[in-house]
Amino acid sequence: MQVYLQPAFDVFESLTADANCGRYTLRNVVPRLVLRSTYVSLATFLAAMLPFFGDIVSLVGAFGYTPLDFVLPMLFYQLVFKPSRRTYMFWLNWVIIVTFTTVGIVGCIATVRHIAIDANNYKLFANV
Repeated sequence: MQVYLQPAFDVFESLTADANCGRYTLRNVVPRLVLRSTYVSLATFLAAMLPFFGDIVSLVGAFGYTPLDFVLPMLFYQLVFKPSRRTYMFWLNWVIIVTFTTVGIVGCIATVRHIAIDANNYKLFANV
């Protein structure tokens, strides 16, 4: 999850960093350390607080990870390089696009169902 938050970290670090100091000076390392440590602490607290936090992470993965890592690169390859329909690369890319789009949709549906089931038995800090 931290990989997908890297753009947000970049924005916060650019707002808190001092360009006149070196990258690894205490002035620039401390805000970065505080920001990331706060994020990890907050995520850990939420994970302990919500018994279905893993399901929420699964939903984010099915909704975000699958298209970004499997579908869009193949689709962009098709749009940019325009391989001939006669090549195996064209058909392989479309098989990957259709397969992982289906996996992402089924994953979203399954995790929403699982969250709904877990929400009926919800108790704050239930697993601690």
